[in-house]
Amino acid sequence: MKKITKIAVIYSATRKTDKALIRVNEIIESSNSEVILSTNIKKLNSETFKKVSKAELILVLGGDGTMISSIRNLHSLNIPFLGINSGTVGFLTDLSLSKIEKLKDILKGSYLKENRPVFEAYSSIKKKEIFLNEVVIHSGSVTKMLDLEISLKDQVIYNLKADGLIISSSTGSTAYSYSGGGPIISPKLDAISLLPMFSHSSSSHSLLLSNREEVTVKIKNKNLNSTQIFVDGNKNLKYTNKGLKVSNTKKTFKLYHPKDYNYFEACRTKLGWAVSIEHLKQD
Repeated sequence: MKKITKIAVIYSATRKTDKALIRVNEIIESSNSEVILSTNIKKLNSETFKKVSKAELILVLGGDGTMISSIRNLHSLNIPFLGINSGTVGFLTDLSLSKIEKLKDILKGSYLKENRPVFEAYSSIKKKEIFLNEVVIHSGSVTKMLDLEISLKDQVIYNLKADGLIISSSTGSTAYSYSGGGPIISPKLDAISLLPMFSHSSSSHSLLLSNREEVTVKIKNKNLNSTQIFVDGNKNLKYTNKGLKVSNTKKTFKLYHPKDYNYFEACRTKLGWAVSIEHLKQD
């Protein structure tokens, strides 16, 4: 693999990253590489965007929130991202602070490459939002249910009454969807999941669909004043009577991983996934 010589560093606006930034800069300098930009995620603007465009790698220091925000803002540059995790779980931020020395090998060209899909959600053509993890449609109240109709193009999948619906990508399957009981989806699988939230039906299981198809969610309730739509955790879409549409943009974002990266090891260690009873910690 090609040696990486120009790096843009994006760091969290809320987490303490001073010590990690010092070590990152030392590693980059000792590797005869160059930091062409180092900035707080909150200070990304048109000027910093131009500087980032000259990088060969975007190094993100923080949690998955910082990583998602960086990718949402910068994925169009088609530059790979690598995350150093200063948060808690961190599925997109591969390198823990204790393993930060692996950055040396990555800069030398020893890394794995991965492409993941970018999705979009919209209820109006004039207002589209991309998402990496999930889009959530919710009644806006814990005591109110939505009457939902889910379809692929003109083909109705099902109708249900529920507090809401989580539509998750494989990347987001370990995030909000997972906490709601949804499946873990391998990022190598071209699928999205539909997970009803507190469904008032005989089944509230998730449904896996091809991520190449457009999903439409229509609300049959007459009063939609409290309905909320969250995209990657942010409330930035409004529902219209045309329904909420979710589709694959056919664009991707690039990730670099350490050579020993294993997605399922991350599931086991970060989620305690598939841990046998005898290995669970006892009080």
